[in-house]
Amino acid sequence: MMLLPGSPVPDLTDHWLPNPPESAPAPGTLHLWSIDLDRSDFRHYLSQDELTRASRFTLEPPKSRFIAGRSALRSILGHYLATPPLSVRLKYGEHGKPELADQAGDIHFNLAHSGHLAILAVSCDCSVGVDVEKIQSRRYMLGIAGRMFSRDDYRLLVSLSGADRIRRFCHLWTGLEARHKCLGTGLFTPTLASEDAMPCGENFIPEAGFCGAISMQKEIPKTENWTGFKFQ
Repeated sequence: MMLLPGSPVPDLTDHWLPNPPESAPAPGTLHLWSIDLDRSDFRHYLSQDELTRASRFTLEPPKSRFIAGRSALRSILGHYLATPPLSVRLKYGEHGKPELADQAGDIHFNLAHSGHLAILAVSCDCSVGVDVEKIQSRRYMLGIAGRMFSRDDYRLLVSLSGADRIRRFCHLWTGLEARHKCLGTGLFTPTLASEDAMPCGENFIPEAGFCGAISMQKEIPKTENWTGFKFQ
């Protein structure tokens, strides 16, 4: 379980800095970026394969949000690497997790989005996974929980009701997603049925109405060693 009953969840709502960092995160620290995908002033930085993916979207705003998210990702990685966004080369794992094709092992990152909000996590220590979700009710919530969560988490969820149950489900779901994204595996990977097989994880609040989770393959830095930036 990522979130114990009554335990505080780091709230980053008012802690996003407007200016970018001067360098990549130092060992033992973590950078998080908040990206508003509905901004109208994004400059587009997409590779040919990303342009092809964007062309497959038939609806707005999913198409514009995809373009904004990938452009922001390239801009931020380009900032760390001191290179133009379109010079950032990416490769993809078996389940689609992007990584830097060059600079292997130096900068680890992961991007997640829900609605207008995207969160990018960056670490120089090890592989990282992040997820973000809008806090809202879902159909078949208990059925999903019974299939995907541990027995203890399921029992706790059943004991709750209303907004408390919805909030706890979203925290648990983002935690599960972040851990699988950290490993670059699919959500239904059988080898991850045991909690012991999972990397470390911690929940956080990126802004009002949303919840998020961060996961790493080693102990996650204490929240005082997290720094949040607002993508401008």
